[in-house]
Amino acid sequence: MTRFSDKTSKFTERFAPSLHSFAQKMPLSRKKDPADDDADQSPLRFHSHLDRLHIPIADNTPEQEKCDEVQDRGLFLARQERWDELSEAIRSYDTARAATATGMPMADLLLFGARADVVRAAEHSLLHGRPAKDSDFFSGVEAFEGVLMEDPENYALALIVAHMHIDIGWAWRGARANTDISDINREAFDAHFTRAADILRDFCATGLQSPALCAARCALLPGHSHPASQLVREFEGLIDLDPMNPRHMRSLGNYLLPRWYGDYAQLDLHARRIAARTYENWGAGAYTWVWFDALLVDPNGFGMIEAEYFLEGVYDILRLRKDQHTANLLAAHLFQSWQTARQRYHESGTQPELAATLKHGFEMVVRDHLREVHPLVWGHAEIGFENTARIISPDRLAQKGRETALYAVAIPFLNSLQTGQTVRFERDGITQINP
Repeated sequence: MTRFSDKTSKFTERFAPSLHSFAQKMPLSRKKDPADDDADQSPLRFHSHLDRLHIPIADNTPEQEKCDEVQDRGLFLARQERWDELSEAIRSYDTARAATATGMPMADLLLFGARADVVRAAEHSLLHGRPAKDSDFFSGVEAFEGVLMEDPENYALALIVAHMHIDIGWAWRGARANTDISDINREAFDAHFTRAADILRDFCATGLQSPALCAARCALLPGHSHPASQLVREFEGLIDLDPMNPRHMRSLGNYLLPRWYGDYAQLDLHARRIAARTYENWGAGAYTWVWFDALLVDPNGFGMIEAEYFLEGVYDILRLRKDQHTANLLAAHLFQSWQTARQRYHESGTQPELAATLKHGFEMVVRDHLREVHPLVWGHAEIGFENTARIISPDRLAQKGRETALYAVAIPFLNSLQTGQTVRFERDGITQINP
């Protein structure tokens, strides 16, 4: 029987009774149906033409399959309690900077899979006010803590347990503004983040040359009393250590929004600074990555962004990443950005050129790079990639993404479709066949 430290026992005792007081769903953001400035381009107008738009729909992409495979391996090894094998795999992937074709770190996928059972049980309990049948997530938390107690210098195990606490902390907190969080939820969030920080305190990310540890330090920033003072320094260290992973830049941009720890001017400044630091890796791409999620989360960022520079970054990213996941990611983002810019112009009359610039970029990506549709990417773009609402059904999200993508992809070819042409997307290009 494993004996737990006093700190772990007090943590468990303090927050177990408060579980049943939490049962609040997170809100979903919704976008209006898009329409073109120059003509009536409502979805109904396109519907009659879509039978002549032929583009492959990839519901299960190689990227998704690889991510699922690695996550499932982490889940399997954790369930089998093969901790040595799991730890070695995490360290090996981390040291090698191993990633999927689209840049997802494979060490992160193993870490996610390993903690998935406990985190899902916690989320179910917090969402429904009671544990799932045959589930006691506090026992799962204690079991993980016990494994770490037996091998406290194993940084891979430390990452699993620390991320477990970070995830549960976010489940308590949700994505609401600071002023909307109840005291009990804030206390639970702080307690889980404090425990995660305690676990990782003795591991030096720089000394170990570990992007996974460095990323975990960044993930802990929302639990600090003054995170803004450390934010950019921590993320710059992470980006220097792992410059080809755009997710670090995307997270930095999100945290530099006014709703978190920055403002639009700081966000734009640091997007330019990161672009300069990583120019040999990404060209202008880092400017795009830093703004990427922030623009969909907070459309007021469009008032600060330099659209031409943003598109230059899009082109540089596509020059380096030629896979269809990236093409879908950028096409879906530009489509949503174009719709938002149009709406902002109609409401305020400002930046009349922005929508046209973003539309041009969107159509370029569709014509020159997009060859198949990944529905889940488009579905996530519509609610914002950083939206943490987990109550959305993946099937429902994919169906919505499919509808949006087909409508969006048809826009550049509307005139051809109206004259009866068939538009066919193939691996080597797009053909337009006369009736």
